[in-house]
Amino acid sequence: MITIYDTYPQMTSLAGAPFELGAWRCYAEGIYPADPGAESFREKIEADVREYDFEAQIRPVLEAALAEPPELEAAHASFLQAAEGLAEKLAEMLPGMPDVDVVFYLGLCNGAGWATAFRGKRTVLIGVEKVLELSWGGAKDMEALLYHELGHIWHEALLGGWPEMQTQAERSLFQLYREGVAMRCEQLLCGDDAFYRRDRGGWLRWCRENHAAITAEFARRMAAGENTQDFFGDWCAWRGHSDTGYYLGCEFVKHLMERLPLSEAATLSIPELAVAFSEYAQNMR
Repeated sequence: MITIYDTYPQMTSLAGAPFELGAWRCYAEGIYPADPGAESFREKIEADVREYDFEAQIRPVLEAALAEPPELEAAHASFLQAAEGLAEKLAEMLPGMPDVDVVFYLGLCNGAGWATAFRGKRTVLIGVEKVLELSWGGAKDMEALLYHELGHIWHEALLGGWPEMQTQAERSLFQLYREGVAMRCEQLLCGDDAFYRRDRGGWLRWCRENHAAITAEFARRMAAGENTQDFFGDWCAWRGHSDTGYYLGCEFVKHLMERLPLSEAATLSIPELAVAFSEYAQNMR
């Protein structure tokens, strides 16, 4: 069952005005019913961004979003369109999808999409302030964002939980795999095998032209136990391009699907993944 929490009506009281943390906290406390003794929704959101510089990194994004009520309204309309018939589509395309809460809300720059859990329930959070910052408020982008996060939920349920990882190489490999599976779910649900939400300003063309170089550098860093965060997140970049790990991960999963259905390609062990990625990287040379 998919349960939608649409907080746009409550959010409108915050729009068109300077951001006030106190007013936001009242709004966030009202999203889920209070549960005495348990972490509140507001506390979860604030804990996630505790290490951020609020004034430099969060406030400007929130104030930019709140200053544009028509864009908030358009993003909300896109969300409603994406949520329509969602349960039926997921049942057909991603069988075994567990129960999920989907929340459309104004966060604190926790992410445009966040697949997480709250009070023991799998939860997808769609943060409108980041959606607007990334220009993903259109119908197609919103649909793809929602599908991507639900892909994470489906993948984790299929695996019975994320595996434990001991080394930086394992963490890098599994992040690539995890995002690749979610990207492939996104493409399948969108009905477009070439769709990448991040394709702005020639991004996809650049990734295709530099596929071998991206693969080689990712493989090199894995082998050296180096951090691979440059390949993930709009705040990071490799050779001036963000999110190249989403492209590489999806292409790697497509490679796995040349011999396996998605449900099997998504359930490989870390040792199996290591062998498969090593072969993939060698073939890209």
